[in-house]
Amino acid sequence: MDSLFNALSFLPILTLLVLSLWKGVRTGIYVGFIVTTILFFLMGSRFVTFLASLSSAFVGTINIMMIIFGAVFLYHIMEQKGYLDGIKDSLSRIHPDRNFRFFFLALFLTAFFESVAGFGTPGAIVPLILISIGFSPVLSIAAVLLIDGFFAISGAVGTPVIAGLEIPLGLSPAAVGNIYLYASMAILVSGFVVILFIYKYLRQETGSKVTPAGWVLYLAILLPYVLASYFLRELTGIIAAVFMAVFAYTFLFRDKSFQWKPWLPYLLLVVLLLLPKLFPAFGDLLAYEVNFTSIYGTGVNASLQPFRSPLIPFIIAAAFALYRVKDFRVNLKPVVSKTVAVFLVLFPSLAITQMMLNSGGSVPSMIESLAGVFVRTGDTYPVFSPLIGVIGAFVTGSTTVSNIIFGSVQYNTAMILGIQPEIILGLQLAGASLGNAVCLFNIIAAAAVAGISNFKGVLKKNLVPVLLASLVITGVGYGLIYLMGS
Repeated sequence: MDSLFNALSFLPILTLLVLSLWKGVRTGIYVGFIVTTILFFLMGSRFVTFLASLSSAFVGTINIMMIIFGAVFLYHIMEQKGYLDGIKDSLSRIHPDRNFRFFFLALFLTAFFESVAGFGTPGAIVPLILISIGFSPVLSIAAVLLIDGFFAISGAVGTPVIAGLEIPLGLSPAAVGNIYLYASMAILVSGFVVILFIYKYLRQETGSKVTPAGWVLYLAILLPYVLASYFLRELTGIIAAVFMAVFAYTFLFRDKSFQWKPWLPYLLLVVLLLLPKLFPAFGDLLAYEVNFTSIYGTGVNASLQPFRSPLIPFIIAAAFALYRVKDFRVNLKPVVSKTVAVFLVLFPSLAITQMMLNSGGSVPSMIESLAGVFVRTGDTYPVFSPLIGVIGAFVTGSTTVSNIIFGSVQYNTAMILGIQPEIILGLQLAGASLGNAVCLFNIIAAAAVAGISNFKGVLKKNLVPVLLASLVITGVGYGLIYLMGS
């Protein structure tokens, strides 16, 4: 019976993937919700736990929708008040090659916003800027989410490692440094596959040859990312992004008289996002959390952090943009319609996650069953280790949560197999980071902000490069195991 439930635990993921690619993400999510609900009760779960899971999913949806509303609100103000036209003009001067501008913005802004804020912030901001300079929404979203997978290992100033691995597993500072190093090395090597696909998508869209500028910028940010990872850890992404920007400005920009004024609302946004990181005391004030513990008397919990969300910085930046032009008229209709529309897709997708986490009465939960299947793979386990991280991010929508759920499984399996745990945890971290590119929550949120509903198009572009990059991470893992003598 256990083996049957282990096999059935893969069904929600397969349903989401297959139907999302075949019929569209909406269909995949709605059918996936029904399938997961049936399995939830087949596994002996109680109805009150079902209600608690839906409640937890609702709270999680509110968390994400706060980001979506703030990002859409700021973008529409920037568009309505002429800021985006100024941004286009300023970018046209830095380099005549629009593909250079594409890679510079995608790499620098995604790395910076992911490293500073996390919480889906890059997907809510960067695609809109790429769209504003003439690239299609699907390409812009797909590329940003793929690139976000490079930097989520140190996202939100190290939250995926600190909250996902270091604290739960009681890791030493040296072990944490090794995990950052191994994960960043895996990302550097596997990232070549991802950039190749982004080049392919650019050629398909533009119909012209793409210059090698993307490779130069990729190496300019990923090499320092790897070299500094052991020492800088949670600050690695920020420093690497700044290094690449200085390098590009010094050696690659054709016109160094950059026009900053149209960017002022975004610059203010960056300052507001950085303040809690630079001043821990201020960050503590914003750490207020609304906790929903033991919902309906079950073990299901949820939490809301209204002040940690980028919503308030988005609104302040939008107010600043309005103040500068002395025009406070805003058309809120597109902002509200986009925010409401995404709820109908986002909520059931989060409900699937909560049911998979909280299922199980007399048998393990679906998530625990998935982990149990992979643990039995023995010496071939490093092949599956990054894939576990990818699946964790795909299901939960978070590098941090993927690490929390599967980190202990990965650690214990490494100990049983006699493999250095830091290597396996590095593979988990790298896989979970890449998994952000195929996470349906991220795709839905980014697409909603951009005003499109072609979720399927983004998923189709990102799935193959993520899976191939995961295989490359496996190769890096075996190389590290051989070199370290594990």
